[in-house]
Amino acid sequence: MQYWQLDVFAERPLAGNGLAVFSDARGLSANAMQGLTQELRQFESIFLLPGADAHSFSARIFTVEEELPFAGHPIIGAAALLHHLHSPDSDADWRLQLTAKTVRVHTRRLAQGFYAEMDQGVAEFGAQLSQPQAAEFASAFSLSPCEQDLRYPAMVISTGLPYVLLPVTGAGLANAKQRRTLDLELQACGAVFVFLLDIDAREGRTWDPAGVIEDIATGSAAGPVAAYLVAQGLVARGTPLHLNQGRFLQRPSRLQVRVDNDGSVRVGGHVQLLARAELLVDPASL
Repeated sequence: MQYWQLDVFAERPLAGNGLAVFSDARGLSANAMQGLTQELRQFESIFLLPGADAHSFSARIFTVEEELPFAGHPIIGAAALLHHLHSPDSDADWRLQLTAKTVRVHTRRLAQGFYAEMDQGVAEFGAQLSQPQAAEFASAFSLSPCEQDLRYPAMVISTGLPYVLLPVTGAGLANAKQRRTLDLELQACGAVFVFLLDIDAREGRTWDPAGVIEDIATGSAAGPVAAYLVAQGLVARGTPLHLNQGRFLQRPSRLQVRVDNDGSVRVGGHVQLLARAELLVDPASL
């Protein structure tokens, strides 16, 4: 069984967000998928299984801690790899069936690597946080009141995973460091992650709920960010924008996002194939 190492939202190798893709995961149990993700120590791994036709696949996404119903950079990376394996010359469209929803992805080959763009559907707006609630989240990231961007509200938005979008200043983004878990606060407002957003610079950061691992590039948050900027009147529908992430981890990443006129959110980026490896054990034994 082969698996691949990719860099997603990366305009060159060794940038962006690393990803392991198992292009044919038949024979692997869920426990094996979880164990392999922990072994490879990627922020996320994606496991593909053949679907009803040559352009349809089911997919399961794991972090080192759990299976996710949806995530952005694994879908982008998996679709680019499928293009490499099955459609070497032309543009292509793919359908990935996740536990939460089916995602359509368009891919094309570039002079270096691939470009892949997913349709995340229409964003769902949840609660708008009160100022005390926003301040509580900011405090958990060691931010002072002057490092919050109080021009805009903190809100919960989802295109598959619900995020608290917390506007912060440029200094706040640079100084942020999560100092405690946020499970109870996130549960109370119907979210699973917090995304700190410097609106002026179009740059963000996010961590796992325990604050142990910072994500390099977060496709599942980029869609909500685009929907938020449109809702706040900062970007018009149909206008593409770039969201930057990963600078503080020395892994610069660029996510290309827009909200179409029908409200659908599209998230795309460059993908680089880095390496191919092979399991030396029987998958059924894991």
